[in-house]
Amino acid sequence: MQRPTSVTLFGILNFVFAAFGVIGLIGSLALFNLAANSNNSVFKLMHAGPSYVAWLKICIPLGLLSCAALLAAGIGLLRLEHWARLLSVAYAVYAIVFVLAGMGVNLFWMIQPMFKQAPRRAELAAAIAIGGPLSGTVGGLFWVLYPILLLVFMLRPKVVAAFGPSVPPQA
Repeated sequence: MQRPTSVTLFGILNFVFAAFGVIGLIGSLALFNLAANSNNSVFKLMHAGPSYVAWLKICIPLGLLSCAALLAAGIGLLRLEHWARLLSVAYAVYAIVFVLAGMGVNLFWMIQPMFKQAPRRAELAAAIAIGGPLSGTVGGLFWVLYPILLLVFMLRPKVVAAFGPSVPPQA
């Protein structure tokens, strides 16, 4: 059977999104470290709640693992390895759940405290302080699109058939 175009496309996109993920993790670490040493009230909020700090400390290693899994799955998809399709499905489910959980954490541990701290007047500083986390939440909706598409395509009958049955090697 000929390789479906979608398998090649998602193999390449897995590389791209793994790279974006690593860049995002580096940026998150830099911002988190900047926040630790800043007098800015917005940055202080990142370290004010122990729950949010714990969440960030969980996200970094999980993010690295998910980027590695996405990269490995991309290589496997390009080679039409059966395990790569299964890893892509597992990654997609994980990513959907994790992005939605992250949006919830962002809402309850960042956005709500910022609304409470923002002055009652609509000032530019308050808009920026609230706009950043809000845009992060909206951005989360964008980031959940790729795992949804990956999941849908990896479960299509034509794609499943292209990887063939998983037959263990005979001794």
